[in-house]
Amino acid sequence: QELELDWIDEEGTFFSSNPFQHLEKSAVLQEARVFNETPINPRKCAHILTKILYLINQGEHLGTTEATEAFFAMTKLFQSNDPTLRRMCYLTIKEMSCIAEDVIIVTSRRVWSRGRLL
Repeated sequence: QELELDWIDEEGTFFSSNPFQHLEKSAVLQEARVFNETPINPRKCAHILTKILYLINQGEHLGTTEATEAFFAMTKLFQSNDPTLRRMCYLTIKEMSCIAEDVIIVTSRRVWSRGRLL
C-alpha cells in the first residue's frame, strides 16, 4: 500500500510533501551566491547544493554559463572543514562537470584537496 503524503485542505489549497517541488532554477542559482560569503555557512550551502542536485536529477537544463559560474563558486566551499559540505560539493561538481566549461583543471586539483582524496 502506497502512503499518500500530498493533501488538499478544506479551502482547496494543495499541499505537497516534497519541499523541492516548486523550485525555480533561477532562484536556486541566485541562492548559490551564498557560496562566495565569508565565513562559509556549511548547513546553508549544503542545502543549496541539494537543491541544485534535485534540479539536475529532475532533468532541469542548466546552461553552460550558469553551470560554469555555479561550478566555480562551489569550488570555494572546499575551504570548509565540514565533511558533509565537502561531500555534497564533490557530488554536485561530479554531476555538473559534464555541463560546465573549463572543469578538468579544477576537478583534478580539488579531488585531492588538502592532501587527501574526497
